[in-house]
Amino acid sequence: MLALVHYRYKSYAKPFGLLGFAAGVYAFGYAFEIMRGDPAWTFLWLRVEYFGLSFIGACWLWLSLDFTRKYKYLKPSFFYLIFGISAFFLISVLTNNLHHLFYTYIGIDNSGPFQTAEFGKGPLYIMHSLWLFTSFILSAILYILHYIKWSSILKKQSLIMLIGSLWTLTGFSIYTAGLIPWHLDAGPMIVTINGCIFAFSILRVGLLDISPIARERIFESMGDGVVVTDLDNVILDFNTAAQGFLPMISGKSIGKSLSTVASELKAYDEDKSNDEIKPFTLRIGNLIYFYEIRKYPIISKPNKEIGIAWYIRDVTEQYKLSAQLKSYAEKDELTGIWNRRKWVEMARMEIIRTQRYRRPFTVMSIDIDYFKKVNDTLGHEAGDKALISITDTISSKIRNIDIFGRIGGEEFAIIFPEIGREEAYTVANRLLAGVSDNKIHINGKELSVTISIGITTYDGGSDMTLEELIRKADNAMYEAKRTGRNKVCFAV
Repeated sequence: MLALVHYRYKSYAKPFGLLGFAAGVYAFGYAFEIMRGDPAWTFLWLRVEYFGLSFIGACWLWLSLDFTRKYKYLKPSFFYLIFGISAFFLISVLTNNLHHLFYTYIGIDNSGPFQTAEFGKGPLYIMHSLWLFTSFILSAILYILHYIKWSSILKKQSLIMLIGSLWTLTGFSIYTAGLIPWHLDAGPMIVTINGCIFAFSILRVGLLDISPIARERIFESMGDGVVVTDLDNVILDFNTAAQGFLPMISGKSIGKSLSTVASELKAYDEDKSNDEIKPFTLRIGNLIYFYEIRKYPIISKPNKEIGIAWYIRDVTEQYKLSAQLKSYAEKDELTGIWNRRKWVEMARMEIIRTQRYRRPFTVMSIDIDYFKKVNDTLGHEAGDKALISITDTISSKIRNIDIFGRIGGEEFAIIFPEIGREEAYTVANRLLAGVSDNKIHINGKELSVTISIGITTYDGGSDMTLEELIRKADNAMYEAKRTGRNKVCFAV
């Protein structure tokens, strides 16, 4: 009755209730069996008993699988099997007079304080005993593994189920071994004690209460990963989402250090703060994922810290979007190199570095020759393709540390750290040759363009602003255009 009241709260209340009903039928039949010392009367109530006893093994196994969350096994084929076996043994008892394969004979034992049934054990009786024993053994193993493996909020309930299972298994083993005198059937006493244990658990411990069940469901259904560790960062529990984010975590990880199982988290393991930690990256195959981690202390009722809850959130999409937005803010949309604002920011930092360490750098101003003619004759789409081609050519001939940016329509600027006048001249001529030799194909036409370059160098020995350096490089570039184009000029 208690299980039926709680049925709406938990799926395993159903097998729990059916198990209690089957045990009740079994105990009820046995109570009538020992009332009279008549073989016919005894066999009548033996048959009644088996309307409950035949199904105890099936209900017990169903309950253990449901309670320990082995849902993948609870398929229609499973129920057909276990209840088909139960029905087979029930029919065997009901038709025993026809084959005597369950009980070879039935008599009365008058040696004890009251009369009990004495019977011969046929092959079907032995098979039924093996079926019960197998159900109890498997259930006990499931409860033990569940109790050891998971340090969840249902651990107290797991312990209750384990105690009930071990008690039943022990009692059944003693009875099967023939250690109980006077042919007394200990089964009804065992199931009655189990009923008292479970009734106490429901009323006092909350075996089927909704609160811990709801917390467990929420824990498992959370989109964020949660890993629970003790104060030494030893893994105690984790939910399904955490296992999805961190494939290296499995049931075998329980009891191991979090930083050992997931080496990527070692730095976060050593960080004792409870604040948000910067996102970390994890490479799985060819894909890179970004995760945000938060650590929260787990506080017991006496206000004592007993563990840590690690919340793991997949922020890959947000991180990529942020990086994309940052790229839009810093990169030139057409060419993909730094835009004017970002280039100026980086150039100012280079000036500060040069003034501090007195290491030279070069500012190079570049303008495409007769670019307006390209736009006017071939159109702006052709002009855009030319800009992209020229940018790619220049990018391929400079270093990764060089700061290349688009300053205006067809105007570019490059900062060359650690490069003086002679090296700058060599690089500039390489760029002139690379651009002029590059043939651009647009709408079936071959286009050749050239560039003019102005150069100024700076060694940090005097106070100089970025604007002054750019002005000097621009003046040198205009001098290159005035004196013939497709050439390099140095600032005076």
